[in-house]
Order: sequence, then structure tokens, then C-alpha cells
Amino acid sequence: MKRRTKRTLLWTTVAATALGIGAYVAEPTVRDELVARDVCDGAVSESVVKQLTPDDLHLKEAREQRLALLGTYTCTLTAQQRERDAKDWPLLRMEAYTRGDDQDRVMYASFPQFGTEYHQMLPGELPGFVDRVQNIVMRVPCRGTATPNSMLTRVAVARDALHGVPGAAYRAAVSFTNAAARRVGCEAAPLKVPGAAARAPLADPGARDADESRAPSVSVPDAGRTACGWVSTVRLPHARDWSVSASGGPAAMLASCTLDGPDPGTQGVTLHATYGNWGTRFLSRDSHSGVRDPMTATARCDGTRANFSLTTAEGSVSSATQRRLLRAFVEDQMRRDGRCTGEPDFTF
Repeated sequence: MKRRTKRTLLWTTVAATALGIGAYVAEPTVRDELVARDVCDGAVSESVVKQLTPDDLHLKEAREQRLALLGTYTCTLTAQQRERDAKDWPLLRMEAYTRGDDQDRVMYASFPQFGTEYHQMLPGELPGFVDRVQNIVMRVPCRGTATPNSMLTRVAVARDALHGVPGAAYRAAVSFTNAAARRVGCEAAPLKVPGAAARAPLADPGARDADESRAPSVSVPDAGRTACGWVSTVRLPHARDWSVSASGGPAAMLASCTLDGPDPGTQGVTLHATYGNWGTRFLSRDSHSGVRDPMTATARCDGTRANFSLTTAEGSVSSATQRRLLRAFVEDQMRRDGRCTGEPDFTF
């Protein structure tokens, strides 16, 4: 056989093989498998991707980007356009940040107003919350001496994803957070998906009534088993007629204790804590004045700000009782955090 003939046969074989592989990859179901297996270099497992993907949806690609100097890692899983879609769209959009400014920007998007937007703490005491638009936001401390102070992640799961599959969204957020910590140089202890999160569909705080989203309440004498157990030590008038509900904690960046008064329909007292500089703006109703509102406090916890406030309807409790409540709440939160230094700064 002539050399030219051999060369022609070789290139024909290579071309045919390439066309075969191209056709194989172009098959939607095969492409789904290939994309699902390697979502951002394994940041989310194939099984979780399949649990979140509707049957009529095909995956297009997964892209990641790491900006080492900015301590940023992002990853997007894109779904193919369907007949009713205007274009391709992200099924999962995942971000990780270590810079304070970037973390503050994420928290501002979740709480653009005075911190009153609906949110729900993550199940199983995972360190974060689901915000008003169903973003899963988590923060983990970085413990290495040469690593950032903390890392914040945000995982957005598209509205058309299968939110109802128990645990799928939370597994995605936990596995991405663990992978992101390695990529941005954050020496964080790996998170695990607790049983409560593994059994739970993705919460939707924005679609729920405010009363339904609140934590269960107990009487003040029975509050000892809650994160607001300190209430039973405060001389609250007619304490047996009050009820209290607890939410969050330092690890979740948010905490609150809500006290409902003895008279039905009477607004009680709410105490809020926000961990991180992002919450400083909640200490003043007038953001331009720079003057803190009464019944607020600040502290230094793990090298950053912790902010505390008390709000109440006029006449609910006396000023002296408000001061006792705020002091007890701040002291309890600082003790729970375990990383706070110095004395809190109160404004009464």
C-alpha cells in the first residue's frame, strides 16, 4: 500500500472517530451524565445534581473560577434552554468569599432593609440561613494562622430545580462549602449534613407567613432548654404570663429572642444579634446620622463586630427592664460565641 493511501486511511479513521465521539457527546442524556459527574471539579456530587434536575431539563455545562488574590471561588451549573425559556439559565450558582467587603455585599443582598426580611435558620444547626429568595448562606471560620478569618458561601438554587427532594439543596451547599474552603485556602473543619437537613426540603421563607416562620414559643419559666434561657434569670414582671421564642446563634451570624407579652395581641420585646461588620447598619434607623439608637450594644467577637439591639412597643416594659434584658442577652450571646473579648459597649 502506498504511503499516501495509508495516510488517507489514517485520517479517515481519525475523522470518523471524532465524529462518533461528537455525536455521542451531543446526545442530551449522555451530556447530562458527563456534566453531572464533574460539576466544578466535584464540588457537588453527581447524585445531588440529578436530584435537583427536573426530568424535562438537560444540562449544558459547569464552569468555575478562582481568584486567588481576592479569596474568591465561584461555580455555575447551566441548564439548556427549553421551549418556554428565553435562554439558557443557571440551575446552581455557587459563590465563596473570604474578603470582608464581599461578605458584606452578600449579606446586604439578603437583608437590604432593617433586618426584618424573612429568613430561616438552616436545619441541624448548620452555620447559616436561607434568605428571602431561597439563597443558602453559610459562614465557616478559617483556623489556620496563615488563612483568612472566615469564608462565606452563597448557593442559589433555581426556582425550577426540584427543591422538594429531601436534603438535596442542603447537600449541595455543604459539599460546595467544603470544596470552596480548599480552593481559597481556608483551613475550616469540614461540614457534615446532619439528619435534620438530610430530611428537609429547601425552605422558602419569603413565601411563608411571618407567624409561621417563627420558632416555637415556650413560657418564660420553661425557657431554660432554649437558647433564650437567660430570660428566666431576669426580673421580668409577671414572668409566668410571658412566652419566649429563640432563633439562631453566633455560628449562624444571626440570633434573636422574642418575648410576647401577657395581653393577647400585645407586641412584646425582640432582641437581635448580628455577627460581622455587615450588621452595624442595623444599630441606627437613620443611616446618615452616624448616631446609634438607644438600647443597642456592640462587642468584638473573633476579630470583628457583634451588634445587638432591643426593640419594643412603647409601654410594653419599663426602661429599667429593657436595660436588664439587653444586658442579659448580650452577656449570654458573648458567652455562647466564646470568641468575644473586652467589655460590650452599650447605648441606653
